[in-house]
Amino acid sequence: MKEKIEQYIKTWEGRCYSNGIPDEVPSRLTELNKAPSYRQIAIAIMKNDNHLETLGFSRPKCLAYDNIKRAELIQRKVIKVVQLRLFKLMYTRKQ
Repeated sequence: MKEKIEQYIKTWEGRCYSNGIPDEVPSRLTELNKAPSYRQIAIAIMKNDNHLETLGFSRPKCLAYDNIKRAELIQRKVIKVVQLRLFKLMYTRKQ
């Protein structure tokens, strides 16, 4: 979580808050996520928002769900095993 908070601060400092982000901003800006504040960070921590979704981050992908969904699609014959292998080959080469 510490790395994400540091990334959040660096991102906003890179945009237009070169002197640092403020402690508080008007509530309307906070609701719309238009301006950063240390208060938002503190609220996210107090809410136990481990993935910091309230600050705009997304949850990490769940590999177990991906595997279950892939097995379901194969069983329903929506996709073929060959297609999955080709996709994995293409995806691993790009990285």
